[in-house]
Amino acid sequence: MSWPAENRHWRSPEPNNHGGRQAANLLLAGLLMLFICACTVQSTLVRPPAALTGPFNLYLQPLPQEAHLLHFTISGLAALREDGSEIPLAMTMDRIAGGDLVGIQKKLASAPLPPGVYQGLALQITDATLQSEEGEINLLAPEEPLRIDHQFTVVKETAATLFLSLAPERLVTDGVLLTPKFSLWEPERLLPSLKGFASNSGSDSLIIFNKRTAQITGTLHIGAMPKGMALDQRKGWLYVALARENAIAVVEVSNGVVLGRIRLQFVDDPCELALSPSGTTLVVINQGSNSASIIDTDSLFEKGKVRLSATPTGVFMGPDEGRAYVLQGSSGTISTLDLAGQKVITAKELEEFPFKGTTNASGSALYLISDFSANLLVVDAASLSVTSKIFIGQGAVSIKADKKNGLVYVGMQDGVIAVVDPRSALMLIDSYSLPGAIQHLTIDNEENTLFAVLPHSSNLQKIDLVSKQPLGRLELENGSHAVAVMGER
Repeated sequence: MSWPAENRHWRSPEPNNHGGRQAANLLLAGLLMLFICACTVQSTLVRPPAALTGPFNLYLQPLPQEAHLLHFTISGLAALREDGSEIPLAMTMDRIAGGDLVGIQKKLASAPLPPGVYQGLALQITDATLQSEEGEINLLAPEEPLRIDHQFTVVKETAATLFLSLAPERLVTDGVLLTPKFSLWEPERLLPSLKGFASNSGSDSLIIFNKRTAQITGTLHIGAMPKGMALDQRKGWLYVALARENAIAVVEVSNGVVLGRIRLQFVDDPCELALSPSGTTLVVINQGSNSASIIDTDSLFEKGKVRLSATPTGVFMGPDEGRAYVLQGSSGTISTLDLAGQKVITAKELEEFPFKGTTNASGSALYLISDFSANLLVVDAASLSVTSKIFIGQGAVSIKADKKNGLVYVGMQDGVIAVVDPRSALMLIDSYSLPGAIQHLTIDNEENTLFAVLPHSSNLQKIDLVSKQPLGRLELENGSHAVAVMGER
């Protein structure tokens, strides 16, 4: 049999040509592998990137007094997308005990959501009971999930916050039917003068709150590991140290927008800030590089850096525009910085190893606290010599001087706030207790109240400075670090 002329070059090899057949098979196998690899590489290259998400936070607003005997479980919570699909939300709490939440705001859910428009939430309630004089009454909860309509939009990499409120009317009908009515709403615009901020290192966020009501109004995902803050009230800017980003974020107080970042060196690890009285100079202590950065706030540029002999733990300024004080707790050194000359002008090692401090109103005296001493140290600002020691007890953590009345407040590890008058006594004049170690303190001049950060319980306490009574409490995030409020003194 003869092949057509045009196909003669396709003739198979002779039957006894085993080597040629094997070579052909190997060639075909090789070509097949190349084809598979090419397809795999191509599919990898053209695979679309994963969609970015937006952080979503849901807060349960303080329950009405009418709900104080009510208990129920939220067994399911979902965000309703515009196309009708549902995205389940992981809850931070599910059992609602009315008596514990009257007057208390609590975070109910926190989750990343795909960007887009949402129509509201679906909420499933089970295991409802009501306390009565006869004992606990089992209630009939709604069989179907409650649909709570409120359109909201999630934008990638931008936090969205909603508030869930329970109406006080007709919570229980016919004696056994639970008939709750929930509503959703977004944060209302808050006057800048009412704003407070709390930094949370563990969640890379700032909590924005109403300082009068001590309720959260929003969350700002600021950057990696926010720590110390400094507030320029005249300019309306908040400076935040971002330890893991080696940067300082600048936030516009009026609208919560990040205006920009001041970049530091790669290993700086900034932790605490101090702002000059005029607001023109920001001093940053860097624990990664054992240094202090001097930043011009008009240009938002690091204009100089002062090298230190040990790791800095605290920085503060008095009324002198060109002078800052840096504490290096591990060596017990206190250094006075000349900000214009960008250098250390005096340094002294103290026996007590102080790690945080502040000044009096005139700047003539420094008040320092130490891990290794039960005393508050009073130090002469000019000579850096200890002039007196005031007994406050072991475990000092934070310190705040009230420049209005001359008192000094010291937050302790055991939750005690020690009140000291350095002008007239050699021991504390008053004290009161909070439930946990006190990381940071600030004073609101408008209401004469003290705000205290309690990191172990992740909450912020508001206390009246005259009556010493608690005026409010709000939940913070993991690694709560510092607080700042407009109108602070």
